[in-house]
Amino acid sequence: GKEIPGQASLVFDVVLLDLHNPKDGISIENQHVPESCERRSQTGDFLRYHYNGTLLDGTLFDSSYSRNRTYDTYIGKGYVIAGMDEGLLGVCTGEKRRIIIPPHLGYGEEGRGKIPGSAVLVFDIHVVDFHNPSDSVSITVNYKPSNCTVLSKKGDYLKYHYNASLLDGTLLDSTHSLGKTYNIVLGSGQVVVGMDMGLQDMCVGERRTVVIPPHLGYGEDGVEGEVPGSAVLVFDIELLELVSGLPEGYMFVWNGEVSPNLFEEIDQNHDGEVLLEEFSDYIQAQVDSGKGKLAPGFDFEKIVKNMFTNQDRDGNGKVTAEEFKLKDQEAKEEHDEL
Repeated sequence: GKEIPGQASLVFDVVLLDLHNPKDGISIENQHVPESCERRSQTGDFLRYHYNGTLLDGTLFDSSYSRNRTYDTYIGKGYVIAGMDEGLLGVCTGEKRRIIIPPHLGYGEEGRGKIPGSAVLVFDIHVVDFHNPSDSVSITVNYKPSNCTVLSKKGDYLKYHYNASLLDGTLLDSTHSLGKTYNIVLGSGQVVVGMDMGLQDMCVGERRTVVIPPHLGYGEDGVEGEVPGSAVLVFDIELLELVSGLPEGYMFVWNGEVSPNLFEEIDQNHDGEVLLEEFSDYIQAQVDSGKGKLAPGFDFEKIVKNMFTNQDRDGNGKVTAEEFKLKDQEAKEEHDEL
C-alpha cells in the first residue's frame, strides 16, 4: 500500500498482554484456606465477597474494596459471568483464592467498560460469608447446667448477655461492653425472628452459639452503620434469668379462685360503672398481694389499658356490669378476642 514500500523489511516491537486458548477453562489458585471449613459453597448459595479485578498484566479495572462494600450474589445461577459462577463454587467462609478467567467465560470479544475485548481476567477474592435461602437457624450448645428442667418458651421474660459478630469474626455488638443484660419477652417480636428461634428451649445458665442467616436476621438491607446487608450473624449467648410468662393470649391471670363478686370489688364507689383508674388500682392491688399475675416484660399501664379497652365494649370510657366478662366467659360465648 501507500505506507509500506515494496520489498521492505519490517520491525515490530511487541508487548504480550495476555493469551488464551478457546479450549481453556478457568484456573484457580488457592491463596488461603481456613483450617476450619465446615461447609463449602454450592449452586444456589448467596455469597458476600470482596475482590480485586485485574488484567493479566496487573492493570486494575475494578475493586469492591474501593466501594467499601462486598459484592453480593447468588452463585451457579447466571447472575455473574460464567467463569466467576464456576470459580465461586466450593469455597469456605474466610477463604482467599485467585480465579483466572479466559474471555469466552468472561466478557468475550466485546469487553465491558474498562475491560478490553478478548481480555483474560484475574480476580483475587476474599469470601466474607455465604448462606442458602433454605438455611434455618443453627444452634450449638456450649454449656448446659446439670439442673436444666425449666426451659424457655414463648411469652417468657428473658435476661441474657450476648456477643454479636459476623462469620469472619468481626464484632458488631456486645452487652458486656454496655454493662447490662438484654431483656425481651420471647416470641413477642422484640428481636429478629432468628433470635426468637435461637432462644427457645434454653435454661438459665446455658451458653450457646446461634448462627442466623440474613432472611431470619436483618435481611438484604441490614442496619445502616451497624449490620451489613445480607450478613450472616453469629450470637454467643448466655441466659441469666427467666421469668415464666402467661398462657398464650393472656396478659393477666389469677393465681387462685376468682371472686364471684369481681365487678363489685372493682367498682370501688359502687356506682355501677368502673373507670380506668378504678380498674388499674384493682389490678395493681391483686398483683401486689400475689392474687394475680401480669405478663412479665410489658409496661403495666399499657397492659391495664388494653384490658380495660377490651371490657369497654361501647367505647365510652366506662365499664358496666353488663359489659364486664372474664376471658373464659368470652370464649364460651364465642366473642372475638383482641
